[in-house]
Amino acid sequence: MKTILYSSLALLLLSACSSAPSEDKKTKTVVDDKISAITQAQNVVQQTNKNIHTQEKATAQITAEPAHGPTLYIKCASCHGKDGKKSALSASQSIAGWPSEKTQAALHGYNNGTYGGKMKAVMKGQSKPLSDEEIIEVSNYISTL
Repeated sequence: MKTILYSSLALLLLSACSSAPSEDKKTKTVVDDKISAITQAQNVVQQTNKNIHTQEKATAQITAEPAHGPTLYIKCASCHGKDGKKSALSASQSIAGWPSEKTQAALHGYNNGTYGGKMKAVMKGQSKPLSDEEIIEVSNYISTL
């Protein structure tokens, strides 16, 4: 049984190796053509993705609206209350009606470590992501509470 199997395998290998050179050339050409087509398709996909990303970025710049004080304050309201009159975690002052300049100074102070008591570390984490423009906007809003 093994002899028949080995003989069949040997014949199969011999027939595969004895193919005419013109057939090998055809096979290589077809494979090369397919590789070339795949490479071209990949290049088209990459260029399309770049174009889409560029268009999305441009659209985002056109449609992006600046953050507004009330929207920014939502994060603050979880501790200070929706009207700013709540003592955050029973460890802070009511911030409702604070002048914008006072709130701005406090938020910048939390960021640079020059302001704050027990809640200093918590507030630094809350205020650090805010840009200067956002600090002004949320401070202006707090002054209206």
